[in-house]
Amino acid sequence: MIREELNDTFLFIIEWGFVAATLAALIFVLFSIKRAPRMKTAFLWLAAHLGLTIIAYIVFWMGLRGGFSDSTIENLSDQIHFLLGVAGLVWLSGMLCLVLSIQLLKDQFRPKNYTPIHNDKNEG
Repeated sequence: MIREELNDTFLFIIEWGFVAATLAALIFVLFSIKRAPRMKTAFLWLAAHLGLTIIAYIVFWMGLRGGFSDSTIENLSDQIHFLLGVAGLVWLSGMLCLVLSIQLLKDQFRPKNYTPIHNDKNEG
């Protein structure tokens, strides 16, 4: 089996390119609050989702790179598993923020005067 290392430049672009794109989306969402102030809470939850996604992504890559560069740690495998677990929990909380944001956005576009049609007559 041929085993080749990934290029460090490629990994750097993958890591920080995603963070830069997410930061751009975060800034766009925060500026959108001025444009649509009645959706402020939904946009803030979406911004929380993007912020937590960035944190989870950085912690995930810290875990993939072998954790911290401290050589005094006795069991590096436990540290890597811990970092990947923390990244998963942060990602999960970000996804919960996203679900809440989507729910709030959905409620903003729901018709206010919606009344279901009830058939009071007995058909028969």
